[in-house]
Parts: sequence; structure tokens; C-alpha cells
Amino acid sequence: MPVEATAGVLTAIGLLMLVGACGKSAQIPLYVWLPDAMEGPTPVSALIHAATMVTAGVYMVCRSNAIFSRAPIALLAVTIIGTLTSFFAATIGITQTDIKRVLAYSTVSQLGYMFMAAGVAAYSASIFHLMTHAFFKALLFLGAGSVIHGIGGEQDMRKMGGLRKYMPWTFWTMLIATLAISGIPPFAGFFSKDEILWQAFSSPHGSKIFWFFGVITAFMTSFYMFRLIFLTFTGEYRGAKPEAGSSHGSHDDQGHHAPHESPWLMLAPLVLLGVLSIIGGWVGIGNRFEHFLDPVIQKVSVEQSVAQNGEAVTKPVSDGEGAAEESKGLENILMGVSVLVAFSGLGLAWFLYVKRPELPSRIAEASGGLYTLVLNKYWIDELYSAAIIGPLVALSRVVLWQTIDQKVIDGTVNESAVAARDVSQIIRQQQSGLIRSYAGWIAAGAAAVVAYMVWMGTR
Repeated sequence: MPVEATAGVLTAIGLLMLVGACGKSAQIPLYVWLPDAMEGPTPVSALIHAATMVTAGVYMVCRSNAIFSRAPIALLAVTIIGTLTSFFAATIGITQTDIKRVLAYSTVSQLGYMFMAAGVAAYSASIFHLMTHAFFKALLFLGAGSVIHGIGGEQDMRKMGGLRKYMPWTFWTMLIATLAISGIPPFAGFFSKDEILWQAFSSPHGSKIFWFFGVITAFMTSFYMFRLIFLTFTGEYRGAKPEAGSSHGSHDDQGHHAPHESPWLMLAPLVLLGVLSIIGGWVGIGNRFEHFLDPVIQKVSVEQSVAQNGEAVTKPVSDGEGAAEESKGLENILMGVSVLVAFSGLGLAWFLYVKRPELPSRIAEASGGLYTLVLNKYWIDELYSAAIIGPLVALSRVVLWQTIDQKVIDGTVNESAVAARDVSQIIRQQQSGLIRSYAGWIAAGAAAVVAYMVWMGTR
């Protein structure tokens, strides 16, 4: 006989699944591994960390919508974690100077956007942003790899600058990706990000607070991404100067060479992804992408009215019911706000890093401890090291290694060998080669046998 799950059981299942999704998709507080994983080659980062592995948690939440839609508390937890992650990671990305680390925290922030969309039950918008994000984030990672290759392995943006004239193809493709991730129309990211913000505002599971943090995050995203573009491609080249006579393709003894464009083997994927970053979002026009996902998204919402038997009552609703209830005019206004903040981030980045490049350092000095706090990523890595990694290392060293491994396991093996050696030494003494000794042992053995037989016979 089938048993129906109550709202409490579904909530517990949803929250436990959320914990796994947070680790897989780098959400607060389990996000610190992803920026460190960016030490790998940029093609690996582009494939695994932009489109496949890290998005698995988002996919799991959306694919398990039948559970989460019936567990409003778990759904709210998804929204809160996603909103905080997107905002928190964006603040860190503002101050980073390593070009790949900026993109790493950008990935964490965009994953938070996807979680926020899933949390407000806009599952199709979440998957839509997952798809468009794959295009422009893979392009950004591969573009960063092209930049690093073109200047001899340098990743510090403070040592770049002026690369537009040396690497035009890399510049234009990365600019397209930056316009897309910033949510500027008609690029791919505009359609998916605007849909997420609209659903966060209008969905029955949404809130104006979530929408507000989403808009602020969109502003910061635009700012730090155009900061990357301006620091990398505009102004004068600030990197190490090549020695006289070094060509674009030759390295000097220090590994420095003149900046140069990457070969077409590296540029061809950038161009292809650039095209997808432009047109990839157009499939969302007319809700075609949402209709495509209809077979796998169960459109239900939970009403927290309790029947006499204590079970939650559900009723079917449209996945975009909130959007249908709001006026089209309000949707257009909110879309205009999202575009405005995107251009505002672009303008602020241009003013600080092109028009007045001396201002960022002065602002950093004036902000004092706040800038240091954000630059050091709120000391979260150090906190993890002191609270978790350090104790685990000490436990492993003292208990697992020095006690269990060395004293118990190795001690058992070593002491067994010592005991076997000592016994062998004693037994070896009996093999003296003297006939009188052997005769004595034979006599002693015979006496023992006779004594045993007599004893057995008297019983």
C-alpha cells in the first residue's frame, strides 16, 4: 500500500539534498574549494567549472522540483542561500587582482543566481541561466587562458594593460562575454538574468528583498567584469618588458616575451562561444525554453493549509503565475532597472579604471580595514584553516598516524616479527649437532611418551 510523504518529511529530504547541492555547486558555506580549483588549466576550468561539474547541484534542485515545490521551507532555504552566495561572492570579485580568481568568484556568484531562481520556483529560469552561463563563462575562462598565454604566464591584472592592440580577437570575444554576463541586451545573459530578477520579484515564492539583492549583485557583476576588461586591455602595458631583439614568439631568459595574439587553435573556440554568447539567449523569447522544459518541471505550489489528517494540501499552478498576475508595464520597468544597473556598473568601472585610474588606490586607502577585509575574502579561508583544517590535521597526525598507524598497525607487525625472531633463536639452540644432545632429547621424549601411556592406563 503506497504511503504519502508528509510536508515534514519532504522538508527534511529537501534540506538534506540542499546540503549536498551546496557542496557540489559551491554555495555558502561550502564554496571555498572552487576558487582554489581554478589553479588548473583554463580549458579544464572552462569545461568543468563553467558548464558541467559545478552546475550539477543546480540541476539536482531543479530536477527534484516535485520535492522542493511541496516543501516551502526547503525552497526558502534554497532562495536565501542562493541570494547570499551571489551577493557575497560578487563583493569578493570586486577586489581580486588574479584574472582567473575574478572569474572563479564570478562563477560562485552566478551559481547563487541560479539557486535563487530555483528557490523562487522559477526552475526553467534557473536552467536557462545555467545554459547561457555556460556560453559566456567558458568564453571568459578560455579568453583568460589566451591572455595568460599571450603574456607569458602572468595572471595579475595589475601587470597587464593595453593588450587590446596586441590581442584584438581575444579582446573582442572577451568583451562579448562581459556584455553577456553583465546582462546587457541583446546578449545571452540579459534574457536569463532578467527572467530571474522578474521571477524573484513576482513569484509567489519570491520577495522584493530577493529582487533587491539580485539587482545589487547585477550591478557589482557588471562593475568587476568591466574592471577586468579595462585593467587587462586598456591603457598602457604594465607587464615586464621583453629584452631587445625578442620577438612575439620568443622568450628571454626570464620567461618574458612581447604580448602577442594566441594561435587560431585557441581563438577558434573563442569565436564560436562568442557567437553563442550573443544569440544563445534568444531561445528564451516567447517562453520557448520554458515550454521545452515542461515535461520535466512539475508545476505545483504548496499551500500551507493543513487538512484534518495533518497532510499538506497542494494545488496545480503555472510556473510563471507571479509573472502572469503582474502587469506587463511593471515587468518592463523592472527590466529597465536591470539594464540601467548593468550600464551603471560599466560606467563606474570606466570612470575608475580609464578616466581616473588613480582613484581606486585612493579609495582603497580611505576605506582602510573594509578594503583589506574584502581583499582577503573576509578571512574565510583562514577561518576554515583554523577551525576545521588545523584540528583535522592535528587529529590525523596524533591519533591516526602516530597512534593507530605507527603504534597499533606498525607495532603489531613489528612486534610479531621480533617475537618470531626470538622464538627462532631459542629453537635454533636445540640444533647443536652433538649426538649426546640428540640422544638426551630422544630419551626425554621417550620417557614423556611412556609417562603419558601409564597415566592414560590408570584412568
